[in-house]
Amino acid sequence: MRFNINDNIIVRALGKICDLMCLNILWLVCSIPIFTIGASTTALYTVVLKMVKNEEGYIFRGFFKAFKSNFKQSTITWIILLILGILCWIDQRIVSYLPGTAGTVLNVLVLIVSFILLAVMIYVFPLIARYENTLSNTLKNAVLLSIAKLPYTLIMMAVIIGAVIASMWTGYTLLFAIPLWCFIGVSAIACINSYLLRRAFLVFEENEDKTEEEGAE
Repeated sequence: MRFNINDNIIVRALGKICDLMCLNILWLVCSIPIFTIGASTTALYTVVLKMVKNEEGYIFRGFFKAFKSNFKQSTITWIILLILGILCWIDQRIVSYLPGTAGTVLNVLVLIVSFILLAVMIYVFPLIARYENTLSNTLKNAVLLSIAKLPYTLIMMAVIIGAVIASMWTGYTLLFAIPLWCFIGVSAIACINSYLLRRAFLVFEENEDKTEEEGAE
């Protein structure tokens, strides 16, 4: 009886971890120019969404192919979201100095807009990675998904925000977290969120199946 090392659950888990580490380094290197973060994130999700379905192929080839093919749309999307994020931060700094009820109301409004913006950022790059669509439709779908799949949205936000807060909790945790973020942190979060994104995207796949069935009839 031969022992197939690929059937060993520990070996498979170590293989996944190694793939995530490679993806994390690729994401980090390709994000260094800052304006390429969108394309790099889309490429990361292109590979990771396949990984969670056990459909992954060549990690490096898949990453760079997705990076190149989605570069324009991902970069434009990232620049738009980055500008909106900077504006939200500036608005928050301004309204934080306003006293009374007006300041409180404006603070709440800025928080709501920031929440929506973060939710869109969570969905938009995986949507670009998974589906071919126009930029406007992709952004619209990201907004709709963030509301329609609110429980998933909140869980994914909690994963991201929780990881950031835990990393910056103290100086010691930050020193420990920096190597983790450099080697596996981003890809690990993308992997965790991809399991939820797969479920969230079922609404599109069900609609596609219905359309195909109607077309066949």
